[in-house]
Amino acid sequence: MKESTPLYHQLKSELLAAIQSGHWPEGALLPSEHELSAHFQVSRTTVRLAIGDLVSAGYVVRQQGKGTFVATRSRSYSASRLYGFAEELHQQGQEVNVELDHLEVCACPPLIAEKLHVTSSTQVLSLTRTAYVDNRVPMFVERSYIIAPFHASVAELAAHPEEFDHIYDFLERSGIRIALGSQYIRAEAATPQDIQSLAMSENQPVLVITRITQDESGSPVEYSQVRYPADRYQYEVRLRREEM
Repeated sequence: MKESTPLYHQLKSELLAAIQSGHWPEGALLPSEHELSAHFQVSRTTVRLAIGDLVSAGYVVRQQGKGTFVATRSRSYSASRLYGFAEELHQQGQEVNVELDHLEVCACPPLIAEKLHVTSSTQVLSLTRTAYVDNRVPMFVERSYIIAPFHASVAELAAHPEEFDHIYDFLERSGIRIALGSQYIRAEAATPQDIQSLAMSENQPVLVITRITQDESGSPVEYSQVRYPADRYQYEVRLRREEM
């Protein structure tokens, strides 16, 4: 390493080069401070300073009790077309694995019933899914409430979790034609559950996307809320100036 440059700056440059070359891909666990110290023959303080700079720059994230991981770059999504959230990832060419975490039929929660224009006694299909990209990097957690005439039991539905990889495909196979969607995006502080399920660092914000999907008649058929780590999601909106 060069004598004129602080050791931790030199180490940071070497670690960053390894990340950018793909030696450590997105989601990869970096070697421990002890291992990096031994490999580069520097003190653990130097390693800690170099890693701290990479964390501040957004290249890596620390997870308490687990280690330091290469951060996932943000994905960009267009606001012009209606896709399911996992479909959006596929449109970006990402390899996506969707896991069904929870599935039940229940009475619609009152606040959601209001959004879906039904009573709180209406039975809905409630499901929670987590989507992973690349090397098992969690991209989002989605909670959905669906109004539809389901003839299969919960046990039968749960036996085929792949049916829920793409919610809109599932709805259309059930005879519901998806036509419109309205969504709202806000930022908020990550909860302890977000930090655990989305492999986030403390104090990272999340983007919360709430969407109401309608069928061809304009009737709401699904309410969903998706939680993304803010550094993994970028939304693109194309604007056109009209003649005044």
